[in-house]
Amino acid sequence: MTERRVLKELRRSCEARLKDLDVPAAGGVAELCARVAEGRGRPIHLIPMAMPATHPCGFWVATHEADFILYEADTSRTHQEHIVAHELAHLICCHRGTVTLDEASARILFPDVDPQVVRDMLGRAAYTDDQEREAEVMASVLLERLSRPEPPPSEAEGALARITSSLTYRRSG
Repeated sequence: MTERRVLKELRRSCEARLKDLDVPAAGGVAELCARVAEGRGRPIHLIPMAMPATHPCGFWVATHEADFILYEADTSRTHQEHIVAHELAHLICCHRGTVTLDEASARILFPDVDPQVVRDMLGRAAYTDDQEREAEVMASVLLERLSRPEPPPSEAEGALARITSSLTYRRSG
């Protein structure tokens, strides 16, 4: 199968997943986080951090009580939104990692705690290339959906609103 065909199928799969999520058109990343958190039954906390150049721009940390998305603080708002959408995509797609958190990343998260304790506590993992590709496609679909303006009301909806308005009793004074 060609790469283009794989990406088209992946995109269709991502769009199908979003039907259940009810992603708002013209909403924001905060509203998207709230929807995903509601679906997961646990809060999602967004935490901006200055990330070293050798580290990822963002990552997701799951604890027993909540999810935390850490993202690069020193970049544009558009890039931050993409980072957050990418990490949310890992949650939406139920990705599980394959490799444990490295010592340097553990020190960034909790500089005063032994990195082994952090790794044990968080169980953070890296993702496969297929998972990263799926997260990128899902992030793009999410951001497209969020930036899509609400469709204008149809003629029928407009006519119905006018009829309803004209038939509604209004008391003056």
